[in-house]
Amino acid sequence: MASSLQPLFLPSKKSAGVESEVKDVPCIFCDCKPFLIDKTGNYQNVLKHLLDGHKFVISNFAGVADPPKYFDYWKKRFQSSDLTDICAVIRTNTGENDVELSEHYYLLSDKLPEDIAIRRQVKKTKLDAVLAQQELERADALSKRMCLFCRKFCTENRATLLNHMAYDHNFSVGRPDNLVYIDELLDILEDKLKRLLCLYCEKTFKDWQTLKEHMRKKQHKHINPKNSAYDKYYVVNYADTEVNEAAGDEPFTDLRDSDAEEVEWTDWQEDEESNLICLICTEARTDLHSVIEHMKEAHRFDFSKVTKGLGFYQQIKVINFLRKQVYLNACFVCGSKFQSRAELLSHLSSEDHDNNSIEQSRWDQPQYYFPTYENDQLLCALEDENCAVSTMDDYVVPEDLEPPDRLVLEALRDPELGNEVVADRSLITSITQ
Repeated sequence: MASSLQPLFLPSKKSAGVESEVKDVPCIFCDCKPFLIDKTGNYQNVLKHLLDGHKFVISNFAGVADPPKYFDYWKKRFQSSDLTDICAVIRTNTGENDVELSEHYYLLSDKLPEDIAIRRQVKKTKLDAVLAQQELERADALSKRMCLFCRKFCTENRATLLNHMAYDHNFSVGRPDNLVYIDELLDILEDKLKRLLCLYCEKTFKDWQTLKEHMRKKQHKHINPKNSAYDKYYVVNYADTEVNEAAGDEPFTDLRDSDAEEVEWTDWQEDEESNLICLICTEARTDLHSVIEHMKEAHRFDFSKVTKGLGFYQQIKVINFLRKQVYLNACFVCGSKFQSRAELLSHLSSEDHDNNSIEQSRWDQPQYYFPTYENDQLLCALEDENCAVSTMDDYVVPEDLEPPDRLVLEALRDPELGNEVVADRSLITSITQ
């Protein structure tokens, strides 16, 4: 059976992807074949290996600015230190009614002072490299390059070409001073247009004229800010977290005022809303109430009834439990397992089957604090609808952090361990230089 902590993702729009050079990333713990990572920076294969092969989880991996150097540091660190001295140990299937084998998982917390230190160091090193690259692009003349939308060639600099596309074709990827790796970005956009893909929604069209008309009418003459594949080309994404939060989540700014701005913003909002996916099937709705009504009508499952009287975190457990059972093609009421999703849905549609009779002992387990799907926006909608957290919920009040020279937060240490581990600051410096 798959682990309850296995990283999964709900269906979403495809990210930009082109063939590009790759780099090898070795495992932190073993000498298996290195993992190949391309320019899109997708490390899911590495994280899955760490989880399945070593029961190892990295908290907030998305916040790591330079994963290869981060992995390199912890590889050397774990060669000289015991895993339990640094990581929090999580045991699964510890309830009286659990029939599955109990397993230990190791969580490398991003609240650990040593982890905070190495993240900051690799982020600073990465930012310095990005700024150096940006300065080189500003000073370096652009090799002869044709505009993406007309036959004009530009040989002056990259800013001239970007401004030409913004002012003459109303296509902007942002201010040139805010961009980096511009040649690579232009290569990606040119490749998409050659394959007749819309640069915003990435739909494919039969010919160039149809594509141009679509982008004009739909106000799609810009790239999708929700597509994380473009994040590496915006300097703001390499800055400190505080700077990113102040700058906001939309680094794409048009270079001139446009009457279409309000229309474009409405288009983005509509696209963002349809992300709440049914707990049982793949139906997507725009709000929590609509999803609940759909589950009542289509699956005879009353989410409001099942969660009545439950606190916020208990409802979180219910959602994660249901997601996991459906993913495993297992009935969340009786536990029966099936070969396919279709067989499960047929089982749940039986008139004799009460889909609302779920035993609390099945979902009320610590492992279901973890989201089954990393991008499950139903959890966010639940938070919006239930802002006041019930006093019956069990929640943790964070304590003050220990000074930075301590490695393990007191709250994350195994009670049986009495030794403290001293951070190897020289190792951090040597890795990031």
